[in-house]
Amino acid sequence: MEKLKTLNYPGKIYLIIVLSVATLISLISVYNIQSPSGNRPYLFIFWDTFLAWVPVGIAVILDLIFSYTRKKMRAVLLILVGASWLFFFPNAPYLVTDLLHVFVRYSFDPTKRFWTDVVFWQHLFTIFTIAMLGLLLGAYSLFSVQNLVRVSFGVMASWTFAIIVLMLSSFGIYIGRFVRWNSWDVIMRPGYILKELVIMLTDKSKLYHIFSFCKFMFMVLIISYVLIYVITRIRKL
Repeated sequence: MEKLKTLNYPGKIYLIIVLSVATLISLISVYNIQSPSGNRPYLFIFWDTFLAWVPVGIAVILDLIFSYTRKKMRAVLLILVGASWLFFFPNAPYLVTDLLHVFVRYSFDPTKRFWTDVVFWQHLFTIFTIAMLGLLLGAYSLFSVQNLVRVSFGVMASWTFAIIVLMLSSFGIYIGRFVRWNSWDVIMRPGYILKELVIMLTDKSKLYHIFSFCKFMFMVLIISYVLIYVITRIRKL
């Protein structure tokens, strides 16, 4: 446990417990929403939320590898497990894009003042809570992995790493929302993914669409992450 204390344990455990409670409350709210026909329109968010927790679990594994493996084996394991963390990381902030489902699955008449309906706000606030949860889960796992980079290579390298991860994640979220690839497609269908990426990145119209979305997604990610990072640092002063 002494080695883990240098990586902010047991504080991280307490934070994971708080995030777990927040996740449980949020998912109960999601489950309680019903359409007029009696269907529960947002049950898919349970799976999305599970995927958002995967990078948190991998971040804990990285801490254990960093603390308890020998140097020769440590580098190999950190690279391999770190790559899997990077593949799954966009699943956390991806929850922000689930906000669009409110406007797809909530039945409203655009010619009327639908925003006066309390049920509409129940839908919106519930999914907004899930979106914030995604940002918090992403911030936790990135903060944890960035700390490993800081300890190993310094502050500048850690922030360069964090910015690159958020940029790649913006593109990853675009792929997940618009192209509908999953994290495991990189392993299961690498040839197909590479071929489609080449086509996508050489098409000017698609590049414009990608850039237009990713710049806003990156803005949301970097602002939220820096704010969370600064707030945690202020608490330690």
